Amino acid sequence: MSKSPVRKKSPAAAETVDITEAEWDVMELLWEKAPRTSQEIAALLEVTRGWKRATVVTLLSRLTAKGALVTEPEGNRFLYSPAVERSACVELETRSFLERMFGGTLRPLVAHLAERERLTKKDVAELKALLDEIKPKT
Repeated sequence: MSKSPVRKKSPAAAETVDITEAEWDVMELLWEKAPRTSQEIAALLEVTRGWKRATVVTLLSRLTAKGALVTEPEGNRFLYSPAVERSACVELETRSFLERMFGGTLRPLVAHLAERERLTKKDVAELKALLDEIKPKT
C-alpha cells in the first residue's frame, strides 16, 4: 500500500506575506511554474541573478517559515509551491508603497506621475475610462 505524499504547510501560512525584493525573484519563478525543486530554482537564479545555491536555499527557508511556500517531500528532496497568490502579494506591496510614499492616498501618486511623466492624450483618456469603470467602495 503506497502512501500519498504529504504536503507540508508552514506553521506561519497566511493569505499573504511581506516578502523582500530577493524573495520576489524566487516567488516569481514559483508563480510561473510549480512545483519546483531547490535545484531547479537555484539553477535558474544562478543564470539570471548570479546567485549561489546557498543563497537560494536560505531564501526558500525564509519563505517557507513566513508561510509563503509549502513543501512536499519527493524522495530525498522537497518540491516547493506558492502558498500565497501573486495578486495578494502585489496588493500588499502596493498598499505598503502607497502608504510610505504618498500617505496612503492615490491623488498624490497620480499627480506625481502626471507631473513627471509625459502623459499623452491617449494615456489621459485611458485613465479616465479606467476611473469610470471603477465602482467606489462604500
